[in-house]
Amino acid sequence: MSKHSSYTLFIVSLIALGVFSRFIPHPPNATAIGAVALFGGFALKNFRTSILILFLSLFISDIAINNLIYASYHEGFVWFTSGATFIYAGFFISIVVGHFLKQRYTISGIAAGSLLSVLAFFVITNAAVWASSVMYPKTISGLMTAYAAGIPFALNQLLATMLYAAILFGAHALYTRKTPTLA
Repeated sequence: MSKHSSYTLFIVSLIALGVFSRFIPHPPNATAIGAVALFGGFALKNFRTSILILFLSLFISDIAINNLIYASYHEGFVWFTSGATFIYAGFFISIVVGHFLKQRYTISGIAAGSLLSVLAFFVITNAAVWASSVMYPKTISGLMTAYAAGIPFALNQLLATMLYAAILFGAHALYTRKTPTLA
């Protein structure tokens, strides 16, 4: 196996492990998927390929989760849940942030990228919940209430993203240290 093929297999394996975290018991939003999007945007060489691989990973795991784990909440087969567009948009930003980490591959850059990714996801998805549901009045106060309600989820996501980013980027650093031509 060539060094490039070995590297690609290593990266895809890390992404698969991160996606697997969605299937183990966890607090709401405390999975590796945000860190996976960030890391994939960083580690995969081609930006379009990173988007394809990461969105396919998210989509396939969404189908499994929605139709196996949460099947009792839906009638029939579910391709996408309501709000999926906004969730995917939030993760797209994580991929973009990860892509820019190639120029700032430092611990502080990874921490800042994790924070920015979670913040973008929080802003996008909570605004979508506010705009598309009857849970909150369509006022600034209603929007602020939606954001306040989302804080515990965002904190879970931030802690998980930071933890899993440390694992993914740390594993990458160890791997590329062993194989310097890939760094």
